[in-house]
Order: sequence, then C-alpha cells, then structure tokens
Amino acid sequence: MSSKGTLFERISNRLVRHIPTKRVNVQTRTPIVSFTFDDIPQTASRAGAQILEDAGGKGTFYISASFIDTVDNGEQMATTADCRELAARGHELACHTYSHRKLISFSKQELDNDLTRNGEVLSSFDQRQTPRNFSVPFGKAYLPSQPMLKRRFRSSRGILPGVNRENTDLYHLLAVELRPDPHFLETADYWLNSAIENPGWLIFFTHDVSDNPSFYGCPKERLQSLVQRSVAAGCRILTVDAALEELGLVETKRAAKV
Repeated sequence: MSSKGTLFERISNRLVRHIPTKRVNVQTRTPIVSFTFDDIPQTASRAGAQILEDAGGKGTFYISASFIDTVDNGEQMATTADCRELAARGHELACHTYSHRKLISFSKQELDNDLTRNGEVLSSFDQRQTPRNFSVPFGKAYLPSQPMLKRRFRSSRGILPGVNRENTDLYHLLAVELRPDPHFLETADYWLNSAIENPGWLIFFTHDVSDNPSFYGCPKERLQSLVQRSVAAGCRILTVDAALEELGLVETKRAAKV
C-alpha cells in the first residue's frame, strides 16, 4: 500500500529514480500487460487469479509471508492453501519482504535476513523456483537497498506510473495502480491505450479484488474490463517473470540467490 512518508523517504525514493541500477530498452511489437497484486488479500488470490485465468493469463503475486493465514485491517489474507494453489496453477509468487516494512527501516543484515525468510516460505509453495522478482513495500524505494535487490532479484517494481519502454530501470519498474477512485481508473485506461498505441510493457498493481474493494483494491468488474480490453487489443498477458524472459531482459537460466 502506498504512503506519503517523511521528507527523507520521499527524497530517497526520488534518488532511486535518478540513480538507476540497471537501464534497459524494452522493445516489443506486441504490447505486454502484467497484472500484479501486493501483500496479498485472499480476494486477489481467488477472484483476481480467476479473472486472469478466464482470459488465458497468469498474474504475479507479491507476497509478504507474515500476512499469510491472517486478517489485516479486517481483510482476510491469502492462506497457505491459497498460495500453494496459485503456484500449482502457474501464477508467479514474488517477494514483497517478509515483514512488510519500509526498506529504510531495515539495517543491511535485517533486510538480508528478512528476504531470506520470505524466500524460504514462498519456495515451500513452489519448489520449482525461488522468488525471482520484488516489489517495494509502500512504494518507498531506498537507494542503499538497491545493490542487495539487484543481487537477489531479476527486477524490482515501484509505483511510479507509466509504460516501460526505452531507458527502463529494471530495479524501479513503472507500474499503474488500480483503486476504486475514478481518477485511478481513468488513469488506468489512459496507460492501457498508450501501451496499445505505442507497444511497451505495462504493469498494473492493486491489492484486493471484489465488488466492494478497500481503498487500495480494485473493483472486480473493472479488473475484468481491463483484462478483456487487453486481450481484445492483442496484448499478451504475462507474469512479470515471463515478461522479462519474453523481452530478453534476463538470462533464462539465472536463479536468484535466497
């Protein structure tokens, strides 16, 4: 979930954008759209995943394992069984830290331990691979954490909106947030149209998915509409990891160190 944060946090987050970790050019003739979910609420693991599967796609679920089998702010979070089911059905389980803390709050060793702990939990759901991609809790990137993220993961997703095309930082991927607020939904339409007209890699992110979503969630019918529009326009719906490989942005045999 996003947060304005302190002035220092905002400056740190901005520095990450201006001091890139790994710049690449995203080149594709066919638009690629990735639908991603953070934390993750149970509605995302069930309704969100089903909407994508009905369209022949898969999603990326950035999981903070401390939330698994819990209720957070009145929201039922995904269970152990939900996570195993997602992996079995071919969705991507990705890392969102174990404890869901801002990166700036960790010492280097604390972050290393936290990421290892989260990776061990997620790997227990999908023994074929360790989590290879990351999203930043609260959208607050932290420059001193970038080298560790680069060592461990293929990518890191932020919350700055846009379509990933030329001069993209793999460790601060652009992503468009889905919320019930009409402004956010209009913005989602704008960026989807942009990706269709000028092909690139568009990443959406949200939290819960239901007919009555939370402040940070996405209306179920709106997610269905965006997925259907993407398919109708000829976009490929891929997980983050599949998109990276399809675009030739990583070595397919590389495995993240956890």
